[in-house]
Formats: sequence, C-alpha cells, structure tokens
Amino acid sequence: MYIDIVDPRRAELEELRGVVVILDIFRAGNTIASLLAAGAPEVWLVSSLDEARLLKVTHPEVPLLGERGGVAPADFDGGNSPVHASEALKTRQPVILTTSAGTQAVHRLIKAQSVFYGTFAAAAALIEAIRSINPAEVHLVPMGLEARKPCAEDDAAAEYLAGMLRGEEPDFAEAVRGLGDCDGARRLKRLNQLDDLAFCLTVDCLDVVPVVKYGQQPPRAVVWSD
Repeated sequence: MYIDIVDPRRAELEELRGVVVILDIFRAGNTIASLLAAGAPEVWLVSSLDEARLLKVTHPEVPLLGERGGVAPADFDGGNSPVHASEALKTRQPVILTTSAGTQAVHRLIKAQSVFYGTFAAAAALIEAIRSINPAEVHLVPMGLEARKPCAEDDAAAEYLAGMLRGEEPDFAEAVRGLGDCDGARRLKRLNQLDDLAFCLTVDCLDVVPVVKYGQQPPRAVVWSD
C-alpha cells in the first residue's frame, strides 16, 4: 500500500485516486463524525454560505450548521462543534454543514475511489475501514487553517495515521504533544471552545467513520459500513 501526505495547497486534488482521507481536526472532521454518531443519517457537505442558505430555504426542516472564522453565522442553527452540534438534531434527520476548510476539498476529489474524514477520535476505526478496502494507495490530506496554510493539528494527525497504516504503533501522547497550545488550540481558547478542543485531542472515543457519498449535490457524509 502506497501512503503519502498531500499538501492541498500544492497538489492537484482532482487527480488523486485510491483512498483519500481529509483531515480537519479543529473541527469539521470531528463535527461530522459526532453528528453521525448522534443519529444524523447524513451530513450535506457544502462549500459556500450562499449554497448552504439556499438548501435551508428548500429544506427548512434540516439543521443548518457551520462557521466562518470559527464562529457560526447569526442566521445558522449552530456552529462547527463536535460537542454541541448534535443539539440541533431533533429527530434522525440530515444536517447541512459548511466550514472554512473541511467541507471544501471534498468537492474536488472527483477521481478518488473512497473519501473518508479522519480524526484522532475514530483513528482505529478509520484504519480498520481502510484496510478492509485494501487500496493500492492512500492519500492523507491535512487541510490546514481555512485551507490556506498548514496547521500543527492536521499535520500531526496525518503523521499519526500514516504510521498506523504502515503497521506501526505510534504513541498518541507524543503525537498530540504541544497541540493543546498550538495556534489552532489558542484560537479555540479565544473563542471559548475548550470542550471542542478537548474532544478533538481524544483518541478512539468514536467508532463511527465518515465516508463521502457522491452522486447527489451536495456530497453527503454517511457512516462507513463494510
């Protein structure tokens, strides 16, 4: 199995094949996984605020969640929070989600065999899912801050998951050392989102792996099942 870590600011994401893992640790990947674990049958992955608002108009019963600059727009039902996003779920219903980075790259991965969202929270489950496919190649894509510049937490998750895929047993404590005070963590602290920070730096607390289902617009994240 060929494994690499792809810089989304330099690579042609449209050309990636095999399995692709999107990494947006603070916080979209964790929010998507938490919503699915809480009972959402699918999460609609939207790039723009305008598209998200239009979907809300045509589907008023569907919660509209997301952020720009880490904060939910005033007219949204909630933000991009793995801890609190599920509070918008009143029944088993889809969710609309738009974020600064994590819902962006998914629209460009047009040749990939399978597209997953990776997290520390479901790391072991993700590795099991990928091994069940036994792909020829796996591309780990750390999204970085607003898909514009690298960030420590996404890079650390990429290295951690790459080690697991190679059959190693990486030390989680070492992998996340310093991440509680990295730039992304300080940003969450300034926004008073300490509970999200703690969740995102917890390992294997979920067994739900989000996989992207194409064929509808927008693409939808659903629970992976072998």
